[in-house]
Amino acid sequence: MSMKTSVATWVWKSKNRLRRVVTHASRRVTRRPRIIASLTSYPPRIGGVHVAIQSLLAQRVLPDRIVLWLCEQDFPNRERDLPQSLLDVLAHDVVIRWVPENLKPHKKYFWALQEYHDDIVILFDDDLVYPNTCIADLMAMHERFPKAIAATRTHLMMFDEDGSLKPYDQWMYEAPAHHPQLVGKPSMRLFATTGFGTLFPPRIMPQATFDEETIRRCALNADDIWLKVMEVVARIPVVSATTNQLIDMMPVGEAMAQRRFTYVPDTQDVALCHDNAESGGNDVILADTLADSKVRKLLDGDFTQLVRDDELDGIIGA
Repeated sequence: MSMKTSVATWVWKSKNRLRRVVTHASRRVTRRPRIIASLTSYPPRIGGVHVAIQSLLAQRVLPDRIVLWLCEQDFPNRERDLPQSLLDVLAHDVVIRWVPENLKPHKKYFWALQEYHDDIVILFDDDLVYPNTCIADLMAMHERFPKAIAATRTHLMMFDEDGSLKPYDQWMYEAPAHHPQLVGKPSMRLFATTGFGTLFPPRIMPQATFDEETIRRCALNADDIWLKVMEVVARIPVVSATTNQLIDMMPVGEAMAQRRFTYVPDTQDVALCHDNAESGGNDVILADTLADSKVRKLLDGDFTQLVRDDELDGIIGA
């Protein structure tokens, strides 16, 4: 790195730290709710998590705190097992929290939603570079619909002619990218993929969300499925915050002008989506969860009927 580049980087970092301090102080004075950005990681992807964090520190609307939840079993020597690139971004508002239980992807929400229950918690993944309007888009939608979960990336659950729920891989992925009219329409039928930026208002999730025993029994590898079921238990709708979703997962050539998200390099070989979405794992996990006696009692109704929203068929032309 040249001297000129080093100086420019130092200046940017200094300005960024100052902006963060001023923003946090302003929110305290005005008593505005804190924004907590929550994410998790594990050894195969820990080398790139600093890239995701840096993109969150460059948001137009800054989080008050970024919390990275790491399992002690994954990093037995704690900070000594972490890359310097991650340690370099730690600060008063970027912290690591060590947890004893390996709840896999559930780590990004399980403790955050309980500890920061009076704050706005936004979930992120460790393998994405986030556009600098991501939090602003979510907050704008939250202000319009404070009782809904606002999500950056949403799928539309689809149904067969007999009314049964179609398999996950037959849902309409990235639905608002195809049908922008879906943005700003809260619905039980929308499915949030939480790691792309999903906002949870204070105290919105039911206590059953944190039933570790049932999570392990039914949905340990699928936090999005588990959270959707708990949203339906509490009758919490999802609202899409933007059409600008992860276009990389759509067929080549579709909505290319909207491409704003990129993956952190070398993170997708170990992604859970390969097993869950692409191999039918989500369908198995959803069926297992809905068949659980505890969950059946909590739902107090048929899941498929509870998520139906035929009004959306008029928007998508079904």
